[in-house]
Formats: sequence, structure tokens, C-alpha cells
Amino acid sequence: MEKNKDMTFSEALDALKAGKAVRLPHWKRDVRILLQTPDEHSKMTAPYLYVESRFGRVPWVVTQIELMSNVWELSTETE
Repeated sequence: MEKNKDMTFSEALDALKAGKAVRLPHWKRDVRILLQTPDEHSKMTAPYLYVESRFGRVPWVVTQIELMSNVWELSTETE
């Protein structure tokens, strides 16, 4: 992963809304957060964040420490 500018969670959320994936640097390399925006075929009716890793995709349950972190970075991992 290429080093990029550290971000607050607010900045990371803006990146998610722009279609990018984000992560914290201390996470395993394949772990990243993405935004799912439902369409007419979705069972969900509102956007939500999920975590993706080698184990699959699950809803993301954020912690207070993650929300307050100032070291969020863009994920350059590919699927």
C-alpha cells in the first residue's frame, strides 16, 4: 500500500461517499471499509458502511477509537 495523507474520519467519510475505500494503518492489509448505496434491487433502503477482508463482507460496527482516529488512509488494495 502506498502511503497517503492521514485523514480524520470525517475526511474518510467524504472519500467513501466519493467511491473510495478507506482503512486504518494498523489493520491487516486486506481489511478496508466501503460504502454501499442501495439501488432498486437492494434489500436495504439506506446507505451503509461495510468491512471487506479475505473473510468476506460484513456490516461495519465502528468503535469510538476508530471514529476519533486522525490516521485514516485510502485503501489501494484491489478486489
